Amino acid sequence: MSTQQHRSQTFFAAAPSVRLTALFVVATAGVVVAAGLCETGNYKSALLVAAITSGAGLLVYSPISIQAVLICWFATTPLASFYVRFPTDRSIVTYNRLIFASLVFVVLSNWKGSETVGAEEVTARSWSFSMSKFEVAWALLALLALASAVTRAGNVAYAARMAVDTFVLPLVAFHIARNYFDLERGGKQLALACIAIALFLFVTGAFEFATGIDLFAFKGSEIMRGGERRVNGPFAADSSFAVTCLMLFVLLQAAPRMFRLRMDRAGKLAYASSLVAAVLGALLPLFRAVAIALVVCWIFLKWSARGGTRQSSRDLGRGLARSRSLFPGIVAVVMLIALAGWFTTIAPSITGSRLTDPRTAFGRLATWQAAAEVTLDNPVFGAGLGNYPEYFDATHYYADEPVEEVLETRAANSPHSNPLWISSELGLTGLALYIAANIYLLLMGWRAFKNATEQRQRITASCFLALVIAYWIPGLTLASGYYSDLNLCFFFLVGALSSSFVSSRKAALPNT
Repeated sequence: MSTQQHRSQTFFAAAPSVRLTALFVVATAGVVVAAGLCETGNYKSALLVAAITSGAGLLVYSPISIQAVLICWFATTPLASFYVRFPTDRSIVTYNRLIFASLVFVVLSNWKGSETVGAEEVTARSWSFSMSKFEVAWALLALLALASAVTRAGNVAYAARMAVDTFVLPLVAFHIARNYFDLERGGKQLALACIAIALFLFVTGAFEFATGIDLFAFKGSEIMRGGERRVNGPFAADSSFAVTCLMLFVLLQAAPRMFRLRMDRAGKLAYASSLVAAVLGALLPLFRAVAIALVVCWIFLKWSARGGTRQSSRDLGRGLARSRSLFPGIVAVVMLIALAGWFTTIAPSITGSRLTDPRTAFGRLATWQAAAEVTLDNPVFGAGLGNYPEYFDATHYYADEPVEEVLETRAANSPHSNPLWISSELGLTGLALYIAANIYLLLMGWRAFKNATEQRQRITASCFLALVIAYWIPGLTLASGYYSDLNLCFFFLVGALSSSFVSSRKAALPNT
C-alpha cells in the first residue's frame, strides 16, 4: 500500500537566494525576541530562543538532508528534550515538537513545490503519497485521543499535550522515517547513534542507581519513590529508561549484519561496551517484564539469523549446530539476571523489595481489576484521556465503593498496562483501534520476514519484529506507551527499518 517517497537532498529544497532570505528572517526574529526577553531579565528563555533560532537557521540554509536531521534528532533527543522546553513546566515549546513540526512543514512544502514542475512529476508524487494500514489505524486512534482531550478531559490543556506527544508525533515520526529514511545509506550513522545513546544512558542510570541523585529532575517523577530508587535518567519515567535501553539492545544486536558494519579493534570495543551498557541499562530500573523481554528478544534474534526457511540438509545441520551454540549465551543472560536478583536481596536499601515481595504482584492484579472495571463503567469512549487518576480517586477514595484488593494489597491509581490504559481512557473503541494498529504493524514485519530473499532483508525484518516484542512485553504490565519519549523512539526505529521493506517491494515490482 505504501511506496517510497522521493528523498530531498536538502532539508529546505529551495533556491539559495530563497534560503538566504529565510535565514535572514529567522535570525532577525530570533534577535528581536531574545532582546525583548533580556530586557525583562529572562536570560534563560533568551538563550533558549537564540539556540532554537540558530538551529532553525542552520537547517534552512545548509544543504542538510531530512535523513541527517532524523539521525541528529534521535541521537540528541534524550538530552535535548530535557533542556529545550519552554516553559519548563507544562511546556508548550519542546524539542520534539519543534523538530517534527519543521519536518512536516518541509515535507509539505517540498511536495507542494514539485507540483509546478510538470504533469509527470505531479502524477508520480500523487501516486507515491499513501499510508500503510497501520498508519491509518493509528491516525484514527490519534483523532479519537484528540477528540477525547477536547470533549471529555478534565484538564483539556494537559490531555491535548498528551494526545499530540503520545499519539500524533510518533505517527509523524514513523511516516517520515518510513518514507524519507534510507536504511542502506544511513544505517551506519544510526548504529553509531545507538552506541552513543546506550553508553550515555548507562552512565547516567548507573550514577543515579549508586547515589540516589536525580540528574535530570522532571516535576512529578522523583527518583526516590516508596523508599526505592527508580532510575529514569533523562526521561520522565523509569519505564521509558528501561524499555528504551531494551530497544537499543535489540537494534545493536542486529546492527553488524543488518548494516554490514566493519569495525577495527577500537570499534569492536565500543560496540561490545554499548551492547553490555544497553543490557545493564535495561535491568537497572528492576522490571521483571523487561528482563523477560530481553531474553525473548535475544533468543528470537539468534534464531531468526539462522537463515532462510528453505534449507538443505547441510544448512539444516549448520542451523542445529548454531542452535546448540545458543545455549551458552542463554545461560549467560540468565546468570546475569539472576545476579541482578541476588543483588536486590543483599542491597534492599538501594533496590527496595519490589522484586522479592510477592505483594507487588498482588497489587498489579488488583490494579488490573480496577482498570477493567473503569473500562466497563465507560465502555464506548472511556473515562476520557488523562482522566484515569481523578476518576479512580473519585469512585474509590471519595465514594462508598472500596478500593480493589488482592490478598490485602490495594490497587494503584494508574492502569499499569498499555491495553488497559487505552481501554479505560479511550474505551473499547480506542482499544479496538489500538489492537488493530499493532496487528497491522506486526503483520508488516512478518510479511517482510517471510518474503525476504536475502539474509540482510531477513535480519532487518527480524529486528523489526524483535522491536515490536520489546515494546509489547513490558507494555502488558506497564503503561509505558503513556510516555511520548518511548513512543517516539519506538515508532522512529520501526519506521526506519520498514523503509527497507518499501524499497525491496518497489524493486520487486515488474517494470511497466
